[in-house]
Parts: sequence; structure tokens; C-alpha cells
Amino acid sequence: MTSIKVDVSKPAQVSAAFQEVERTFGAPANVVIYNGEVAAFSSLPNKGEPFSLPYEQFTSDFTAGALGAYSTLQHTVEAFKRVEDDKPKVFIATSNFLGTSQKPSIAYFGVGSQKRTLAYYVQGANEAYGASRGFRFYLAAQVDALGRAPSESEFSGEAHAIAYWTLIQKPREAGGAWDVRFNKEGSILVKN
Repeated sequence: MTSIKVDVSKPAQVSAAFQEVERTFGAPANVVIYNGEVAAFSSLPNKGEPFSLPYEQFTSDFTAGALGAYSTLQHTVEAFKRVEDDKPKVFIATSNFLGTSQKPSIAYFGVGSQKRTLAYYVQGANEAYGASRGFRFYLAAQVDALGRAPSESEFSGEAHAIAYWTLIQKPREAGGAWDVRFNKEGSILVKN
């Protein structure tokens, strides 16, 4: 398996990554796993004050987390348009409870705004390209047995791999679910 790492805050690197995929594999990307917010998290300087993060830091993080996702999705859609019909066309964004939570998390205010924006992009992409083109876009989050954020000890790279592989292998379902939750074993629990 090959992965290509890219600084998604730099659109030229996103473009170069998609070109590298095509050069390396001889075809456009048909599966994209997005985890751009990992490097875009800054703690609040004043606990409990969501607007205490300096504007420059907030915009830097938001550029990497949310605007990087936008650029990645632009290139993903263009690549999927050129993929052979018999191949799956799947974009999976790694998320957490912040992406779909109805209540903001003050402690994670900056990264929460990125995850919510990413969720909006994924839902919009699924709406625009899902039924008409068969492209699949997912916001995937590991949860505990109660459907909440798992403890650090429960996080599992293997669970992510199993869940993502399941999503890639399954054909698009009617209704076009985009919000996916899975457990520490990688079993899909919820698709909305």
C-alpha cells in the first residue's frame, strides 16, 4: 500500500499529490483518505474562552483543516470524473464527534469549526455527486459502545483501516449515507 503525504494548507502541494498518484499508479485517484486536521489544532490560551486564540493562529489552523479539505475535494472530484466506471470512487474524511455535534465544544473550538465545515463539504459533495455519478463521500468517526468519543486507549488504527476498507468495498447504498460511525473493532454501527 502506498500513501502520499501532503501539506493540505498549500494548494500547490494538494495538486502535486494528485499528479503524483496518477504518475505512480497510471490512473487518477479513486480512493482518497483525508485526515488534514491532524496538524491544525491549537489549544486555547485562555481555557473556556473560544475567541482567545489569536486570529492569525485560528486562520492558519482553519486554512490547513477546512480550506485544505476544500482544495482536496476539488481535486478529488476532478480525479473521480476520470476514473473508470467499474472502479469505486470513495472519499473518506477522518472525523470525530466535533463534525456532527449539535453543541459546540469550547475546549476544541478551533478544530471543531474545521470538522463542522468538513462535514458540510462532505454532505454537499455527497448530495451533488452521489446519486448522479456514484461518487461516495463519507465523514467517518470511531465511537465507543455508547456512540460517544472513545477514550485514547480505545482509538485504533486497525479499526479505522477495517471500517474504511468496508466502505470502499461496498457499493453505494440508496439514500447516500455520508455520516459513518464505527467501533473499536472496525464494525460500522451507524450510517446517516
